[in-house]
Amino acid sequence: MNRRFELIIFDWDGTLSDSVGLITDLMIQSFVLHNVTPPSRREVADILGIKLSEAFKILLKEKNQNNSELILNSYIDLYNYNSNKVKLFDGIEYGIKELHRCNYKLAIATGGGRNYLDSCLAQTSIKDKVSVTKTSDDCFSKPHPQMCKEIMDELFIEPEKTLVIGDSIHDLQMAKNAGVASLAVTYGAHDQDALSIFNPLGYMGDANMIFDWIRRHG
Repeated sequence: MNRRFELIIFDWDGTLSDSVGLITDLMIQSFVLHNVTPPSRREVADILGIKLSEAFKILLKEKNQNNSELILNSYIDLYNYNSNKVKLFDGIEYGIKELHRCNYKLAIATGGGRNYLDSCLAQTSIKDKVSVTKTSDDCFSKPHPQMCKEIMDELFIEPEKTLVIGDSIHDLQMAKNAGVASLAVTYGAHDQDALSIFNPLGYMGDANMIFDWIRRHG
């Protein structure tokens, strides 16, 4: 069967995992614990998808950067305490299994760390359906194209046969930097207006729309 795409690279948080709200809450709480004025929810959304240590430096802005490591460690402790709350968006589990059954190659590229992603995937039923995973511990942080390029190299798939699906501007910019097409998810970190500057092939308002689009166009 002649397909437009052979490889689909998914972001994790806000695309497959319904975790943006939890992550945002915990990031804000980690600032409050150290009596540092927390960022707004919009500011947190804007850094989701990049490496955690870099994200906290951005969120601190002109505040005392000496607090960065303390706040980061508090966030990690808070997240670990809540790590049993991983939940896939409705439709993801069935959709991923169906793509795998149809012989698409599936991968994950996330701004989270290796231990984080492995722990999350271990709580799901889709782990064995994913061929390759890349994290910010393995590669340069998004929007650098290294994650995409390494995944394509490992699976021997060309850019024109690759599709990135993500909810943040960092995901879509990574795709653009890697020379691959993208789909924008609008139920995660960023809305359609923010994502539109990267000219994705479409905008997905819920997870089921992703798999319907792939069936019709992918």
